[in-house]
Amino acid sequence: MNNQTDPWEELHKNYQNRDWIDKPSMFAETAVSYFPKNGKILDLGAGQGQDSRFFAEHGYEVTSTDVEDSALKLSDSKLTEALRDKITLQKIDLREALPFPDESFDVVYAHLSLHYFDTETTIRLFGQISRVLKQGGILAFFVNSTSDPECGSGKMLEKDYFRVGAVGKRFFDVESAKQFAQDFRVQLLDNNGETYKDNDMGVHNLIRFIGNKI
Repeated sequence: MNNQTDPWEELHKNYQNRDWIDKPSMFAETAVSYFPKNGKILDLGAGQGQDSRFFAEHGYEVTSTDVEDSALKLSDSKLTEALRDKITLQKIDLREALPFPDESFDVVYAHLSLHYFDTETTIRLFGQISRVLKQGGILAFFVNSTSDPECGSGKMLEKDYFRVGAVGKRFFDVESAKQFAQDFRVQLLDNNGETYKDNDMGVHNLIRFIGNKI
C-alpha cells in the first residue's frame, strides 16, 4: 500500500488558507485585455479555478482543467449556479494528448502549469495547444523564470529542468519561451510577471507570454 502524500494535494491544501486564493491572478487580469470579446477558453492546470471564474464572469465559456482531483473538487465547490452554466470542469493530464477536436478554442490559457515537463513533452504539449486553437487564437501562458532562486537547485535532469523536491520543474527565459511557442506571433513576452504567492518570497520576474496562432 502506498502511503506517500500527493504533493499536488498538499499544495492545494496549503493554498486554501491563503488570502489570495480566490482572487484572479495578476496575469489573468493582464491577459484578458488581449482576448477576443467573447468565445471559448481552455484553462490548463486551473488549480482551484480562480482565473476560470474570472474569465466566466467576463462572459467567456470556460473549460477549466486540472490533473488533481482535490483541486477540481475545490474548484467545483466555489462555483455559483450562474457560473455552472459557463464553466465545465475536466480532469486532464498535460502529458497526454488534449482530448479536444482541432480548432476548438479561441483562447488557451495556462497559469503556472506548463513548466513541469521535459523538453520532449513540452514540445508535444505546445503542439497540442496549437492544434486545439482556432487560427488567430490566443495563447497566454505564465511560467517559471531562470531568474527564480530555485533554478539550479535539486537534481538537474536536462538543461533548465530540475527535480525540485518531489516534482520536475522547467525554468524558462524569454528566448526559450519564444522557441517553444514558435507557432505564435508574439504580442507580449517579458520576464516581468508577478504572483501574489511569489511576491511573498521576493520573486518578481516570471515569464509572461501572449501570442496569436499563426
